[in-house]
Amino acid sequence: MSDYVARRSGPNALVQRRRDGKLRGKDRALREPERPIPAILIVAASLVLVALSVLVIPPSLRVTRYEISGNADMSREDVLSVALIHDPEYFFSLDVARIKTTLTADPRIASVSVEKLFPNRLKIEVKERKAVAAALVPLNGRSIVACIDSDGAVFAEAGPDTAVSVPVLSGIRFENFRLGTRLPPALSELLASLGEIQAREPALLAAVSEIRVVPTGPPANAANAIAATSIATTELLIYPLNQRIPVRVGASIDAPTLRSIILVLDVLGTRGIAGSVQEIDFRAGTVVYRSKEGQSG
Repeated sequence: MSDYVARRSGPNALVQRRRDGKLRGKDRALREPERPIPAILIVAASLVLVALSVLVIPPSLRVTRYEISGNADMSREDVLSVALIHDPEYFFSLDVARIKTTLTADPRIASVSVEKLFPNRLKIEVKERKAVAAALVPLNGRSIVACIDSDGAVFAEAGPDTAVSVPVLSGIRFENFRLGTRLPPALSELLASLGEIQAREPALLAAVSEIRVVPTGPPANAANAIAATSIATTELLIYPLNQRIPVRVGASIDAPTLRSIILVLDVLGTRGIAGSVQEIDFRAGTVVYRSKEGQSG
């Protein structure tokens, strides 16, 4: 018995106990889960990243190049001002959708595309409305000459050059007018035709001084303007430049008809009988003119 105790308490027993202790320590390490990183450390690291993103990244991604194209009447500064862009702007905080919506809301702009180009560029391409006619409208307590485009939008006050290069559309009374008002569908064909003439033969369009809208249907006094919202079907009285003989046509006018009108008026002037003509009628496909004493053709 004493030998057994001696063996258990001898050097070998001590080594064995140490080995057993190491094994039990390893077993505990395997059995015990790793302690999670304290939440406060995660929060602190997040705050550091946020601070870096605010203080370091934005200045390095400041938008410094604004590429504006498509603008003819609007200046670069006009476009940026309408877009509500103010220096400094930063790449990641710049809202492309908001800029596009803001620009499209301006009556002078027909369409727009906006694109951010990494790391510091903003590209804006606008398509401006182009005047094909003008009209006298009330605005802010005064009367102005306003531009009308081929889609029927009354979009801006006409400058001196525009006022003499497109015909004045008369016979329409505007109520509760504001820039961006659209003319009724009854005039869509006319305005689309004027747009085509201007695109192909701008000098021909500039040869027309006035186009008077005359309602058809119930009897109406052509000398009085009608509300734009009341227009249903129309005829037109065309007044070429430097001529006061009205030429009656249908609801629209095209380039060949306009050239024929100018030719007929030149012939009447050459023959010295223009002063006796009250009106020329182009509606029937043949030229009929009404003299001040009767009718001739």
